[in-house]
Amino acid sequence: METYEDRRKRFWWSEALARLDGEPEKGLNLGHELCDRHRGAGRPAIYWARRDGTRLASTFDDLSQRSSQFANLLGDLGVTKGDRVATLLPRSLELLIALLGTWKLGAVHVPLFTGFGPEAVRYRLEHSGAAVVVTTLTARATIPRVDRRLAVITVQDGPQANPGEVSFWAALERHSAAVAPVLSRRDEPAVIIYSSGSTGPPKGIQLATNFVASIEPVFRYALDLRDGDCFWPTGDPSWGWGLVGWAAALFRAVPFLAYEGLFSVEAYLSLLEEFRVTNWATSPTVLRRIMASPGRLREQARSLRVINSCGEALNAEVVRWFSEALGVTPMDHYGSTECGIYICNFAGLRLHVKPGSMGRPIPGAEAAIVDERGVEVPAGEVGFIAYRPNEEGYYGLGYWRDAERTRELYRNGWVVVGDLGRMDADGYFWFEGRADDLIKSAGYRIGPYEVESALLEHPAVAEAAVVGKPDPLRGEIVKAFVVPRTGASPGEALAGALAEHVKGRLGAHAYPREVEFVEALPLTETGKIQRFKLRAVAQKE
Repeated sequence: METYEDRRKRFWWSEALARLDGEPEKGLNLGHELCDRHRGAGRPAIYWARRDGTRLASTFDDLSQRSSQFANLLGDLGVTKGDRVATLLPRSLELLIALLGTWKLGAVHVPLFTGFGPEAVRYRLEHSGAAVVVTTLTARATIPRVDRRLAVITVQDGPQANPGEVSFWAALERHSAAVAPVLSRRDEPAVIIYSSGSTGPPKGIQLATNFVASIEPVFRYALDLRDGDCFWPTGDPSWGWGLVGWAAALFRAVPFLAYEGLFSVEAYLSLLEEFRVTNWATSPTVLRRIMASPGRLREQARSLRVINSCGEALNAEVVRWFSEALGVTPMDHYGSTECGIYICNFAGLRLHVKPGSMGRPIPGAEAAIVDERGVEVPAGEVGFIAYRPNEEGYYGLGYWRDAERTRELYRNGWVVVGDLGRMDADGYFWFEGRADDLIKSAGYRIGPYEVESALLEHPAVAEAAVVGKPDPLRGEIVKAFVVPRTGASPGEALAGALAEHVKGRLGAHAYPREVEFVEALPLTETGKIQRFKLRAVAQKE
């Protein structure tokens, strides 16, 4: 296996760009790059595990025909290059057809999560200026009236379509599968994906048409995605990690699994076994919950060759546990929707894994830890995790219709989204938390991630989240919200034991002075801990 250092020295972005059929400087089409060029061999593109228990498979030939019909449907609705087409759909065949057809027409895909309420949907439709939204009859109720014309295409999952709306499948059958894909420059937007909006209004993050080439080194060297894999990216494609997982698999013509149901340990382990998944891209929350209730893990996951994790920091204890229990070391990765994934551990390159570390920058990428001014800080010092954009590896294009916040992303040539970290003497990056998550107690700056990781090492803890609670003497104290493992006895005795456990690992300044036991932690749709909700609870006490 090639070493990480050798690959970094020998990497050129022209290698990734050469894997595009289109000419990067003259134009390319994502519908072609992800689907049409793989036609002809009848090869499978995706396996569907539906919520009702049925199983389906779609080939590239199927997807090519249906997505071309969808592109012609959009054309009849007046959609042209650059127009925005929103989808409010579950992980379904209709979603994949819609996004490929949108791209064939040169339009911009706006993914919306089906868990959004009416106000969240309204804001995104209005802000993006979407001309069309594709949804199910069930989800249609969350789409409010907007202050302009909006065409609605509905997937028939209810008794009848609403008057004046287009029925998805019936309309496809009326349209030709012959379409001329519209070319776009690689620095033109293909996606507008909205942030979760936990601080301020959601931001519309633009992904360049080039994004599939930009993420190709991640999936080649970090995830080690190979011909013959059965790949399962568990993230919802309404969010960055899920969307790029789908796109990367299609780009490389590696069959992948899409599961429409909700997470449970039993369901996920059964799917790993049924589909003989070899390469699994998931989240720390999923891994922690399986660790807390492993079932027949070794038997059901015996096909797994690679486990990858992204979306939030992966605790060292989780890495060690899976390495010992399964013989497969989970590879943590770091990135943001604005920049893509750019700091990784590597399943496809020889590089030592330091449990708890996010790894090192991907070949072709430059990362650093910087201060408020964008100046690099010494090794070991906490600062902002930063990415140096380059024109060859276009990924993000800033925020849609928000020049001011786009300018605020840049500090001295670095893109900074607000995550804190440090880099050790060997060049490995370590996550410390969001800037607004930092706890300041009696003059100490305490990152919640480090305390949470120490708590997870205790055998009585299944999940943990840490926030600062206002305190008249110390400014803030560390408060922990803990989900106990089955069989543990929550109470004062366990709270004291956890405090001593953390004190012994991190020191007397960082241990939780309050521990509250809860049944579950509040999570975003992508599985990240919503610490702002826990802070609100702590501040009211």
